[in-house]
Amino acid sequence: MKIDRVSQPDNSWWISLSTEDEKDVSGLLLIEYQMRFGSAELKMGGIAGVGTNEEHRNKGYSRRVMEDSTAFMTENGFDVAMLFGIPNFYPKFGYATVLPETWIYLEMEEGQAAASTYQIRKFEKDDAPKILLLYAANNAERTGTPLRDETRWKKFKMGSAFGVDADPYVVLDESDEVIGYFVCDDTEENCTLCDIGFQNRTIFETIARFLADRAKHIGAAQIRCHIPTDHPFAIFCRRYGCRTHTNNPKDSAGMMRIINQSSTLKRITSELEKRLQRDVDLLQWSGKLLISTDLGQDCLEIDQGSIAHTNSQANSFHFEIPQDKLIQLMMGRRSIKDLAIDPDVFLTEGIIPVLETLFPLGHPHVWWPDRF
Repeated sequence: MKIDRVSQPDNSWWISLSTEDEKDVSGLLLIEYQMRFGSAELKMGGIAGVGTNEEHRNKGYSRRVMEDSTAFMTENGFDVAMLFGIPNFYPKFGYATVLPETWIYLEMEEGQAAASTYQIRKFEKDDAPKILLLYAANNAERTGTPLRDETRWKKFKMGSAFGVDADPYVVLDESDEVIGYFVCDDTEENCTLCDIGFQNRTIFETIARFLADRAKHIGAAQIRCHIPTDHPFAIFCRRYGCRTHTNNPKDSAGMMRIINQSSTLKRITSELEKRLQRDVDLLQWSGKLLISTDLGQDCLEIDQGSIAHTNSQANSFHFEIPQDKLIQLMMGRRSIKDLAIDPDVFLTEGIIPVLETLFPLGHPHVWWPDRF
């Protein structure tokens, strides 16, 4: 058996296993992204298309390919990895669930009370530059979102995990300038909003009415919006009596692991400083935080609102945690108080308030057209 790594277009690699008799019996696609961690950015490897030919399953081939993908990312300077996984398979490779799946449900009849004041038309390829600007502005500090650029962006091609096509639209002002966009799934079964961007919130009523009319046309009683609960459009929908459902999957769906702990912590220090500086009670706090995981040790020196990665560990507060739980803490999936009761997590007394500020609960998200 041998492992092959073949470079693909757009900074991606096909990693596969071949036997003496057959080529590519198991494989996966690894795609390079830049992922936001608040205002910071991390080099993220997106894992897609993991699979083994049916006649070769249960021989450990997928394990070999997954382990090689981690080795490849380690060798090539990746900070973290993400995938959208089936239940109870990927934890053995260090992946832990980090993304919630949140749905906002709006009754079709309630949505028809919204007034449509702007023009809507189908998305065209020349709209892409404006869409990218709106996406960047709206998601500037949304943890989990990949950066979109004109060479890499798939122009609303849905991730393979969903098995549906995208139906994108743009919202225009009186000068026919694009001031917003939104994406529905192209089916006749449901009216689903799965991506949205805006220049100002006045377009929300027009979008709500469009979705309500679309739902009525296909005979759907509800509009489904797959958006974070803190998104402005989710908050806007509250006026119509919407319902929110958040699913927090276990060992499946949107999962991540840390590849390089030191580079990850170094790259996010600017965002951690911002969080620390917003907490007036901790602005004068100074000390060292030694983070120990199965990947190694890293020390962060905090000095009155500034944070630096340091080699000096003397007089440190100690924080011991498995890397799969550290990534859940970083991404806002779990709180430090929740993690602190786990038997494999150890904290020096008094450090919890600092960790709560650095790693609060959050609303990480990856929009459907960016999923892989």
